[in-house]
Amino acid sequence: MMNIGDIVELDGWLVIIDYKLFLIPENYSESYEDGEKIEMSNPEIMFSVMDEILPLAGGKSFIFHKSKVSGVLIELSPMKIKPTALSVEERGRGFISIDVEGAVEKHKARYEDFLKKRQNVKSGDWLDYL
Repeated sequence: MMNIGDIVELDGWLVIIDYKLFLIPENYSESYEDGEKIEMSNPEIMFSVMDEILPLAGGKSFIFHKSKVSGVLIELSPMKIKPTALSVEERGRGFISIDVEGAVEKHKARYEDFLKKRQNVKSGDWLDYL
């Protein structure tokens, strides 16, 4: 049984759902958006990830990468963690460590712009928000 404040180490797929960052199980279902998922407490780190990887060519999420996350459990239902370490697998380059602490203010501003743009665009494709 997990408790708030526990340090957790998780593997799965890092993905964006409803403009937030989640880890979903390695064996996710086709309707992964409705299935088991764990939210990252700081969605703006999606831009730290984007700075290190080749984003996907379109679709609902520009991140859909195998990931390893360490963090502190801050909510149980639904589960939410504050990541302390994150690595993302990039095709042909193995796992790349993502800086979850650096550039936080810059990325928060980018995230707020991302959310503002989204209000004006009715699309399921992330490319339409850039």
